[in-house]
Amino acid sequence: MENKNIYKEFAHIYSKGQYPEYSRKMSELLPSILRQFKVTPKKILDIACGEGSFALEMAIKGFQVTGIDRSADMLRIARKKTKKKKLKVKLIQQDMCSLKFSEEFNLVTCWFDSLNYLLENKDLENTFLGVSRALKEGGIFIFDMNTIYGLSVQWQENPSTVEQDIPRMLEIHQTKYNPKEHIATLKITVFIKKNEEWIRIDEVHKERGYTLNEIRQCLNKANLKEIACWGSLGSKTEPTPKTGRVWFVARKTEDR
Repeated sequence: MENKNIYKEFAHIYSKGQYPEYSRKMSELLPSILRQFKVTPKKILDIACGEGSFALEMAIKGFQVTGIDRSADMLRIARKKTKKKKLKVKLIQQDMCSLKFSEEFNLVTCWFDSLNYLLENKDLENTFLGVSRALKEGGIFIFDMNTIYGLSVQWQENPSTVEQDIPRMLEIHQTKYNPKEHIATLKITVFIKKNEEWIRIDEVHKERGYTLNEIRQCLNKANLKEIACWGSLGSKTEPTPKTGRVWFVARKTEDR
């Protein structure tokens, strides 16, 4: 897995921008999914929890939530938010490829294409194996991933965009794609005005696109049975060749 230092400088910008809104939307859509599959979880593990938006929303709803993230900077922001809202959320710095839980959770989530940051099949497989270990039998795993089409076509439609343009901050995104490796590179450049000086921050993020078959093979190896695959979480429709993001729901099965 690459990009070990991403979000070090960008964490604060991430938490202030439009990004957390996605997590809040997922928290609103999740209850209908749980009802559909007759799951009533008490304990939730949120992988790559970032600055904690989803974890906090679920804690407000009364769930026992554990959030893990590799970024100490993201977790620092998440802890400040939980303290401010007087919520109890367990936050742990941990790599998703080496989860250290055993049959503790009824539900595991991983949002906002975090799994695309795993650039090797073995890393995706190890993460799914860790999820399987963390789930109680019958528990479910819900996650989303950008598709190859999403990274190779949709991301490249606007190779240079202004993501945020607000007083005292300008955020620019530039993208490119390697078709041989199915890896999209996102270069983020941010200018922040502190006092009368402008400070520049640069980060490079890489995401790999996986075929649906590759994802399913990794789930199967981890004893995670696919029970849904959608191209839209709101309408719950099946993905098409031009779907940019997919959502999977998988249930832990008995060890073979």
